[in-house]
Amino acid sequence: MEAKIYSTNDYGEFIEDSFFAGTTLCGITTAKKDDSFVNKGFIGCGAAITGASCYNLSKMDKDKRRELLEYLYTPKGLDMKIGRLTIGSSDYSAEVYSYDDVENDVELKHFSIDRDKNYIIPMIKEILEVKPDLKLFASPWSPPGWMKTGGMLGGGYMRDKYLDVYADYFVKYIKAYQAEGINIFAVTSQNEPTTHQDGKMPACRWHPESEAKFVSILRKRFDDKGIDTKIWFFDHNFIHINRVKWSLEEYPELRRDSAGVAFHYYHGNIEQTAVLREMFPELPLHFTEGGPRLYDNYATDWCKWGVMLTKVFQNGYSSLTGWNLMLDEQGGPNVGPYFCGGLVTRNSIDGSLSYSGQSKAFRHFAMIDETWEISPLKFERPGMPVSSFPKQARYTEGCVATSKDGKTFLLLVNPSDKKDQIQYFHDGKWWYIEMMPNTLSTAIF
Repeated sequence: MEAKIYSTNDYGEFIEDSFFAGTTLCGITTAKKDDSFVNKGFIGCGAAITGASCYNLSKMDKDKRRELLEYLYTPKGLDMKIGRLTIGSSDYSAEVYSYDDVENDVELKHFSIDRDKNYIIPMIKEILEVKPDLKLFASPWSPPGWMKTGGMLGGGYMRDKYLDVYADYFVKYIKAYQAEGINIFAVTSQNEPTTHQDGKMPACRWHPESEAKFVSILRKRFDDKGIDTKIWFFDHNFIHINRVKWSLEEYPELRRDSAGVAFHYYHGNIEQTAVLREMFPELPLHFTEGGPRLYDNYATDWCKWGVMLTKVFQNGYSSLTGWNLMLDEQGGPNVGPYFCGGLVTRNSIDGSLSYSGQSKAFRHFAMIDETWEISPLKFERPGMPVSSFPKQARYTEGCVATSKDGKTFLLLVNPSDKKDQIQYFHDGKWWYIEMMPNTLSTAIF
């Protein structure tokens, strides 16, 4: 048996051999497969195909765009398997609108997705030409303003009197997109329901009781209309785990009517959500938003995303979707207050492309799909000397994945500024792996 190691670090991306050792070393890190938990059914990795992303894609030469999409969505490159759409505009849109901005149109006579037909739907269709089985889920940043307190897309609270109308709004959206040949695999009930962003962008706050009621109304409406689209609820930060637990306990029908819980990573940590897997093991968890920062190690934060993906696997999540697929060099178009970067950046002046550290992490993880089995790794370390106090210790993290054809993949991330020596027992032999500083590696046996 041989092992090849594919690595990403400060020196680029490269391939090297791993050699088996005749014996073990007592002073280095031992990695062992943890068989107490196996993550099965991971859908895949992907990015949000926002209005801003579609606008930037539409500016590309068609042949160059096709080349890029084949890199992003086929085994030639990242092989992403999931994507997020926005229902109406988000903060990363070129325009601000809902699909029915006519005041008090409770019969939704003026509902229209025509604005999406300019460049959003054409770009989604081109992506689906490359990846026909791409799983697309969709999230609203705001209902039409007239359904909320304040009457505007920016800020305000959802009003219960419009829950039934809003369910009809979702049905119209799904059917309108189906008519364009775009199937919506799942929807989330509201992007970030605990924030209104001070009215600076499309946003809406939801009381947890309103959200729970809406999920059940929407599920019934879908069933009545023969729509099999899944519903994921919450779609906000890890730190609000108590709200999610309360909703599931207070409204047990949520466990019937929703097909998962969606989380973002901006506040709190993913370990806080482990309680959901313990309490409701049948309820899938999804990481639905988190992307690179344009002015914060944009091209070199592969370890950050490698650690995040490792934690996603370790905590039993079923997918990870990053934020914008493509933005320009200023993080635009952007009608909101934040400076996010795209998975890919397109320079608006010369059309050149640059790639985020997140995309480099995806090169190691995005091939995994629901046919794989992923187990955490336990690490036995020689220990950190007290003399290093109070510097925060960073250690290698990872997991082991088995593909449907029986290959073993050891996924390792060393986010520290020191080399980590790893020994791993596989197929009757000890293998020695050098994890250089700031390195993300995949060892394939």
